[in-house]
Order: sequence, then C-alpha cells, then structure tokens
Amino acid sequence: MFPLAMHMANELLSIPVAAATLALGAAIVAVAAAVAGRTLNPERLPLMGVMGAFVFAAQMINFTLPGMPGTSGHLGGGVLLAVVLGPAAGIVTMAAILIVQCLLFQDGGVLALGCNIINMGVVPCLAGWGLYRLLLGSVWKAKPWRQYLSAWLACLVGVTAGAALVPIEAKVSGVMQIPLSHFLVVMVGVHLLIGLFEGLITFAVIAYLRLARPAALALAEAQPGRRKLGRGAVIVSVLLTAVLIAGAVSWFASSQPDGLEWSYLVRGYGRTENALKEPSPAVVGANDWQSKWSLMPDYNKRAAPLGAAAAELEEAAESAESGWPAINGWVSVAGLLGTAVTLAIVYLAAVLLRRRRRRVGPATGSQP
Repeated sequence: MFPLAMHMANELLSIPVAAATLALGAAIVAVAAAVAGRTLNPERLPLMGVMGAFVFAAQMINFTLPGMPGTSGHLGGGVLLAVVLGPAAGIVTMAAILIVQCLLFQDGGVLALGCNIINMGVVPCLAGWGLYRLLLGSVWKAKPWRQYLSAWLACLVGVTAGAALVPIEAKVSGVMQIPLSHFLVVMVGVHLLIGLFEGLITFAVIAYLRLARPAALALAEAQPGRRKLGRGAVIVSVLLTAVLIAGAVSWFASSQPDGLEWSYLVRGYGRTENALKEPSPAVVGANDWQSKWSLMPDYNKRAAPLGAAAAELEEAAESAESGWPAINGWVSVAGLLGTAVTLAIVYLAAVLLRRRRRRVGPATGSQP
C-alpha cells in the first residue's frame, strides 16, 4: 500500500495524531447519526443502504486522468452522498464504507481511519453540501442546469479540500521528510482534476434521480403528469448498478498508480522511505495486524491463511502488467462482498435512525 494516497496509510501518521483523529472522527460520526435521526427526510432513509453500496462499488473503479499519463483517480462519493441523503446521513454512510474498506480489504490504515473519515467523509459532505446549497438556492424549484452546476462545483471544492488535509496531517505528525508546500500543491492539483470527474459521476446520478424520482432529491416534479418510478424500483436499480460495477466493471479499472503516488515518483524524490521517517514500532504492529486479519487485502485472494503473515510476493507487480482488462474472479468476489457488507451495515444504520425518528417524533425542519 502506498502511504501517500487519498486513503491514508498508517505510516503517514504519528500515534498521537492518529489517536486524536480517531477520537474526533468517532465523535463527529456519533453527532451526525444523532442529527440524521432527527432531521433526515423519510424519503431518503431507504436510499442510505443502496447509496452506500453504490459508492463502495464505484470507488473500486480507478480512471486514467487525462494529461497525466500513467496516473489515475477514483470517486470519493462524499458530496454525492450529502446531496442525495443530506450531510449528516452522508457522513454516517461514508464512515461505514471506509470502515469496511479498512478492516476487510486493508484499503487505508487502521490508525488512519479517523483521518480518512474526516478527509473523505466529513469535509466533502459538509463543505461540498454547504457550497451546493449556497449555489442551488431554493431546492424545491431548482432548475436542472443549476442543480448540475452546483453539484459539480461542490465536488470540485469538497474533494480538493479533503485531499489538502492529507499532507497537513502528515506534517503535523512529523513523519514527512519532504517539503509540505510541494505535496500540498501536488495533492490539490491532482484532486482538482479528480473532482472534475467526480462531478460528472455525481451529475449522472442526480440526473437519473431527477427523472426517476424527484422526491428523492426533495424536488417538485417538473412534469406532474409524467409517471415516475416507485421508490422500490429506484432502490433496486441503484443496487443492481452497484452489483454490476463491483462484479464486472471493476475488471476495467485502471491499474495505474494513484495520482499522488504518480506525482511523487515523476518528481524524482526517490523511494518512499526517503519521503517518510522510519515508522514507529506501533505503526509496524498496526500494519502487521491488518495484513494478518484483513479478509482480502487489496481486494484479492489472501496469500496466507487468516491470522498468518503473508510472505513477500511479487504477484501484485505481475498482475499489474497482465494487461487490460484485468479479468479477476477474486476482485469480483471482493467487490460483491464489500458491496453486500456495506449495504447491510448502512441499512442497519438506516433502520436504527428510522426507529429513533419515530421515538422522537417528526422533525420541525427536516433536511430538504
């Protein structure tokens, strides 16, 4: 796992910073769950599980970035979740996705889980949604072009703002041996481009929901006489899309390195150990624990039994050179497993939020 990527690795943090961000991330998720339980529009509750499954699956698809040969990016999804579900439920859903990725697939360090929740969940959901609502104006009568433009700009800002925190958190941890200014510029520059593509994906989902079920976006029907899809049909369609992406489209993901990794390599700083200080024993222990207990590290078949340390292998390098598309049954299994687990966790959270809402009664001002 390369430590200078959007999903932060353990090596990029000191233990005090990791502990502080884990505590902060947990507190924010708890508050977000309480807020969502009081304010979330009931129309959006059934969407929580399937939107979580969709974003998990979509994050598996790395796409090549134009103008940057040899590098790729992938959907974050925080702004999309905030637009569809509201920022509070979006934070809860993104936290569930990141926990599944971290614990089952070793995608992101366990010590960095708090940072990843803040960077990819809290910041995009709050900053992106805030800009989206500011630009959108009246939600109920929002014109299509204005909603699409607002969502696109929100993705640009939300994704970039979250990415900018990565080098800052590493600098505060005191582990980086390269200039903060350089990596901050690189991280922001690369993720501005990724944000453009994330805006297109967000646009596509919003466009579908506008046509299929405007109420899911708190919109009045543009053509009241036109028949719309029922809630169940929309949920099934989004879920089937997630299954298709996780099970088959994932084969067509770019095998090129993450944007920051690419930038780091082409800038000539050398190997990773020249960029970071030697990890502490606690960090090494956290890496070993994840390697032993992650069910399918890097979304592939384990190289050793669960609970055992894997020997050093060159399979990853060989598979990266095996051509495109990379048809891999284990990747499909991992994608479908992660999609199912994410769906179950977020659906359970939605059920608990619904029960809480019934206990406290209808909210006075639910999120539009």
